[in-house]
Amino acid sequence: MSGNSRHRSTGEAADRLRPPPAFVRKFLALDPRRVEFRVRGFDLADKSHEQRLESIGKAFLRGYNLTLSARSFDQFTDAMAQETDLLRGFFVEGGAMGCALVDSLPLRKPMLPRYLALYGAQYPILVHAGVGLTISKLSWREKGILAELDPFYRWLAYDGLGYHNMYFEPEKTLTGPKRVLEGYASRAYDQGAGRGIWFTSGADVEKAAATIAAMDVDRHADLWAGVGLALCYAGPGGSQAFLDARDLSAGSAADMATGVAIACTARVKDDSLLPETREAIAALWGISPEALAERVEAIRQTVSETAQADGYGAWRVAIAQDFSGR
Repeated sequence: MSGNSRHRSTGEAADRLRPPPAFVRKFLALDPRRVEFRVRGFDLADKSHEQRLESIGKAFLRGYNLTLSARSFDQFTDAMAQETDLLRGFFVEGGAMGCALVDSLPLRKPMLPRYLALYGAQYPILVHAGVGLTISKLSWREKGILAELDPFYRWLAYDGLGYHNMYFEPEKTLTGPKRVLEGYASRAYDQGAGRGIWFTSGADVEKAAATIAAMDVDRHADLWAGVGLALCYAGPGGSQAFLDARDLSAGSAADMATGVAIACTARVKDDSLLPETREAIAALWGISPEALAERVEAIRQTVSETAQADGYGAWRVAIAQDFSGR
């Protein structure tokens, strides 16, 4: 549980929060049963996978629901300390979604900027993706939400949107058009959809591969990047699962490995690297997770200095090139 003390609220972050009225909280609160696979209709052969993926969804909802009742950010820090290494980031992700949603209510001091200031540096991937889950319900706030996000990571809001749509509307997302999105937002959306595929496939590499194979070829690279990210950050998956994903992704192997690298960097950054994935990351990349995270962060710094509008996309390209060069 290390790494949480740095989040102890001080200064502006210590300002007390004003929860929404009780009737609004009741309306916005999400039942944990919402993410149970029997409710979602996901039929998994491996019950251990089901339990793990459900626990992730419930941690997300704990973070989300706390935004409806918390009276200070200290409550978030204290609650995070009770989460396991596996689940802490998902709790933070849910809190980010909740903050963005609560901020849509009238006559309120915004929560999201303060939440980003507290947790954005250590959990940049999770926080920005979490915010994006609100876009499907608050499309009218899309531009306002994006304006509050880090320019580099803001594309992950569309990743969150893609994940949401794949998880809650899989058939529509699988067979429908590639969304009304332009530029890199469209690709980020598919990365999130790939994360969703990992969950809807029950963390089964072959099932995820079959799902992607049935989709348009021009979406495969981004979908596999999302699968790699979820495989590494959410799991479960040992070395064989990582190598199977590399082989099954074929021409998108570098993109899949890029997703793994970004998730590895997130786990190292938030001090929650799981023993089960340490060996798997080394098997895929040929270096330790810490060395990979250092390399990926160095690439990010280089890309950031160019001030490209789609810096996150350029980061992915550079990481993929690094993997291919191996």
